[in-house]
Amino acid sequence: MRSGRNRRIWPDRAAICRKMVSRMEIQWSLVLFTVLTGAGGWMLACVAIDEFAGKTRATNKLAVVVAAVVACAGGIASVTHLSHPEHIMGALSHPTSGIFVEAALTGLMAVCAIVYFVLLVREASAGARKAFAVLGAVFGVLLSFMAGESYMMSSQLAWNTPLLPLGYAGTAMPLGVALYLALAAWRKEPDTSLFAKLLVAGGVVAALTAAAYGVVSGAGADQALLVWGLAVIVGGAAPAALGALAAKTPEQVLSLAAAAAVCCLAGATAYRCTMWLASVTVNNFFGLL
Repeated sequence: MRSGRNRRIWPDRAAICRKMVSRMEIQWSLVLFTVLTGAGGWMLACVAIDEFAGKTRATNKLAVVVAAVVACAGGIASVTHLSHPEHIMGALSHPTSGIFVEAALTGLMAVCAIVYFVLLVREASAGARKAFAVLGAVFGVLLSFMAGESYMMSSQLAWNTPLLPLGYAGTAMPLGVALYLALAAWRKEPDTSLFAKLLVAGGVVAALTAAAYGVVSGAGADQALLVWGLAVIVGGAAPAALGALAAKTPEQVLSLAAAAAVCCLAGATAYRCTMWLASVTVNNFFGLL
């Protein structure tokens, strides 16, 4: 009698697991949300850095607008992930949920960006500008980490590591810096060397965090291997090399920064896709039951 029950139960469990595998697809709305909000957050970090360094002040007004628009576009992309976007307020009714934290940080970042822009237009005191620039940067950088932290769960072995959100923040860093550097070069700022060097640092951080996540979690294997390699090399090593060239050849900063931004966008997207592809690998293991 027991063996008959087992014969009925185990095929059903295997069928369910296989169905879970087929449904685990890359969620492009969430990929866009984390990439764009991360880019906007790190652009605000560059604005905050320049408030103290004073190297590219003519760029900050445009940069804060671009950062806010990019972050808002990411927020809109996240709403499209819901099967019923009109229920977004219900999703935000739980303060401890990842959705609430991400939405709150996005909103706070946008508010700080708007206030900072108004202060710039009104030529307010340097102290007030620095305060809101730093606050916007803190919320933006924190959002780039928390957007990945919300995926950590014990049911997904490849996701349940703090290296995942570190990679989210790490791969967003050079993207935001490259965009800011491109704007500064377009505005013909006389000295962009600080942000060219920051791009080098961001590329190194992106390469190391993406590589560490792939190795430790096992995500850099099977069907995720190629995409993971793209995240490490194109999203990290290439921007670092382009940043080094930009620091040595100021006359080519715009083209180099633009190329770095494209590489960072591809790499940051690839890193997030690696996560989804790795989850398929783990579920396939259980699908063999």
